[in-house]
Amino acid sequence: MRKILAVAAAAALLVTATAGAGAADEDAQYPTFDEISPLPLDAVTAPGSSTGTGPNGEPYLYFVSSGSPAVLSVVDVGDGSRVDEHPLPGASGSWMVETAPDGTVYVGSYGEGRLYRYFPAEQRVEDLGTPVAGETFIWALVVATDGTVYGGTGQQGAHVFSYDPDTGETRDYGALADDPSQPLVTHGIAVDEDTIYAGTGAVPRLFKIDIDSGERTELTVPEPVAELKYVYDMDLRGDLLFLRASPDGAPQPLHVYDTATGEWIQQIDGAHGLSLSAIAPDGHSVYFVKDRTLYVYDLTERSYEPTELTDISDVRGIGFLDLSDPDWPGQTLVGADYKGGYWLYSPQTGESDKRVADAYPAPAPIRSITEGPDGKVYAGAYLAGGLASYDPLTGEKRAFGDEVGQAEGMTTHAGKLYVGTYPGGDIWSYDPDRPDEPGVNPVRVLSLKAEHHQSRPYAMASAGRYLAIGTVAENGRAGGGLTLYDPETGEYWFDDVVPGHSVVGLAFHDGVLYGTTSVYGGVGGPDPTDSDAVVFAYDVEAREKVWEMVPMPGEGALGQITFDAAGKLWSHSPASVFRVDVDSRTVEDSRTYIDYPWDSIAYAHVGARLWLDPYDGDLYVVSQAKMYRIDTETLDRVRYFQPASHGFLHNNGNVYLARDTLAWEYTPNERPHAQLSVTADDVAGGQEQTVTVTGLGAGEPVEVWLRPDARLLASLTADADGTVEYTYVVDDATDEVRDEQVEVRRVGTRGLLHGEYTVSPVTCTETISGVHNGIINVATGTTCLDDAEVRGNIVVADDAALVVTDSTVNGTVTATGASRVDVTTTSVRGAVAIDATSGPVRLRESTVNGSVSITGSTGPAPVVSDTRIRGSLHCDGNVSVPHDDGVPNSVDGAATGQCAQM
Repeated sequence: MRKILAVAAAAALLVTATAGAGAADEDAQYPTFDEISPLPLDAVTAPGSSTGTGPNGEPYLYFVSSGSPAVLSVVDVGDGSRVDEHPLPGASGSWMVETAPDGTVYVGSYGEGRLYRYFPAEQRVEDLGTPVAGETFIWALVVATDGTVYGGTGQQGAHVFSYDPDTGETRDYGALADDPSQPLVTHGIAVDEDTIYAGTGAVPRLFKIDIDSGERTELTVPEPVAELKYVYDMDLRGDLLFLRASPDGAPQPLHVYDTATGEWIQQIDGAHGLSLSAIAPDGHSVYFVKDRTLYVYDLTERSYEPTELTDISDVRGIGFLDLSDPDWPGQTLVGADYKGGYWLYSPQTGESDKRVADAYPAPAPIRSITEGPDGKVYAGAYLAGGLASYDPLTGEKRAFGDEVGQAEGMTTHAGKLYVGTYPGGDIWSYDPDRPDEPGVNPVRVLSLKAEHHQSRPYAMASAGRYLAIGTVAENGRAGGGLTLYDPETGEYWFDDVVPGHSVVGLAFHDGVLYGTTSVYGGVGGPDPTDSDAVVFAYDVEAREKVWEMVPMPGEGALGQITFDAAGKLWSHSPASVFRVDVDSRTVEDSRTYIDYPWDSIAYAHVGARLWLDPYDGDLYVVSQAKMYRIDTETLDRVRYFQPASHGFLHNNGNVYLARDTLAWEYTPNERPHAQLSVTADDVAGGQEQTVTVTGLGAGEPVEVWLRPDARLLASLTADADGTVEYTYVVDDATDEVRDEQVEVRRVGTRGLLHGEYTVSPVTCTETISGVHNGIINVATGTTCLDDAEVRGNIVVADDAALVVTDSTVNGTVTATGASRVDVTTTSVRGAVAIDATSGPVRLRESTVNGSVSITGSTGPAPVVSDTRIRGSLHCDGNVSVPHDDGVPNSVDGAATGQCAQM
């Protein structure tokens, strides 16, 4: 079996080698494409499974592991060993696997909507093709007693089909939707000798179809089913039809319908699916899962009761098997979950056991990819979940975070990796500096589904103190929304920022959060009420939308956002590119490259992924399974690489691309690695810190942020050598040492660079509190006043330092040649005169009844902030121009010199 899988992998590599033909050649000229896959995202994720017997009566479980391609595993129930495996070309996975009365196994797949059958005696798989042309997903499957296979499809129209194994003929019973183009799926199906029962979502309808004539009768569903929108799974046992409705597979009531009387007779709360067991050997019992417990249902009495088996969730494949084991007499009930686990239950003895199958861990398609805070490349998997990392410096790959679900989006924020997962709208936080520990690191910090009905966190961006999250609603619902989450407090708020739209792109620039939308909501939801996706601006502190605009009328979904050095917003849809002046809210330039069938698609969420390359000045776009390079002057577009579904520019200058299970490192040319350094790893509060970033593009715009305060320090532009240097004064520490981080945000690439250092408390030579009568002469060292009342003047001599907090000075403050003067939340009745200070000068949140004069400072820019000055304010001869740190002052007199604008 291994040989077959190896051949499939080799075929994938052949395609890759063609795409980057010179990558493996040591003498190759730039650009180069080097494959870095496979990433360790292999997993057993088997939504569909079934029980059955081998050619000699062996008890088998059949798992189909989702992947590219999906893989069918045959597992011996006795010991969990894998006895056979087969790739299923054309299949990404299977929602439903069914075993026929003759032991043949049928697999309904998604990806290309193909039907397969497996012959256990021959250990052979046959591809039966696509039963319904154009349908890519077989959701439901059942085999009748005569061996005929019946199935249901989606995403369009909700078809029902049959396959006759004797004749090889397939019959399409047609679309169940009134409009065949309606986004509807047949999610549940059941049959008896002459009738098909078919249930749909996201419009919950139940049909009774005559097998011979195809005539349909629609049955009325109970009100709870209508409210839940999805007929999720169905089973017919005797005269009773068991139907469970759920928009996402979570436990919901199981409704029982008497087909003989045409009445709904029962509701059983808290049931989990996908299947009920076949009728037990006693002829009147079936088994199902409720409240994480296995229950037995009596078809005669129409009553149910729990068994001794607990702590189980949804059951996929389930059936009775003879294990030929004296410890498991008679027929044993076997049930499988979707991750390769299974359990045994003996109706005779009440004994149970839980085991793990050696099902094949198929390679999972990459669903999202980004750069983490440690410079590694992180990827999440489609359906299977789990995370993987790749270190560009060492080539090391690592799998972790098995508990993390399907990663729709991921980003770096405040030194951590954040991952948004489907279907629960969950947000996970991962700190690469801490050990991996399930439930602790990574840890789920937020869930948006239960309260806000959000399911897919596609767009994620670091927005100052907040993590910004753009979401698509759960399946069957319209719209989406914007969430702002504060990791420091754990608080968040949700905003239906553009009603009826989902939020699919986000970028934070100059203190404003910008977003793009899609008019489409959750999969299977109602048709959009708007035709035009929008760009919006959002004030994160005021928690309100500032404006919105339609940049490209008629286009239903836009993509990611980036900004150029002039502050212009760029985005891309599946069909076009455009540039927006956010001040005037006008589209300055645009180009449409293709006609896109907006009127005929069921949904579109992510329009494109893009970045501005600071080294060549061009825009790079990943859209429609290709990477393009766009000239920002002419908007001419050139295809650079295919296939690619995901991509980003790393701080090492390379581009990382992914499609299905494959990933590549694209090196455009010989480039520097953008790096950040700080002058000191340990700095005292009130002293200077200098951050230097090298390896940027010439003229590249960046923002300098301080964390954990989430304070914007400066917006800067790299010099001709691609270097930025910025010096700032570190705030005083508390009584304890604190950790602080400086973060540089690359505006055009959305890349983040971090530097960490320790801030030590100010060392006070003398500390004065309470009432002090007379003059204070600070001759040497550092004198600290804390909650003091000085009944006199304060004079600071050469090289001495003064730090005053929460105090009152009834005289003047005079300093000449001091190393530092820092006055905070203090009242000074006289004047303040500071001259020739070599270190920081700060006057903040205070009141001065006299005048203030700051002259000749040779240290960092003096700060006068949020202060009431009843006299005049004069600044002159300071090496760096004083500023108000973004908080204006109130000056009764004249403000002159370098402080004229304060």
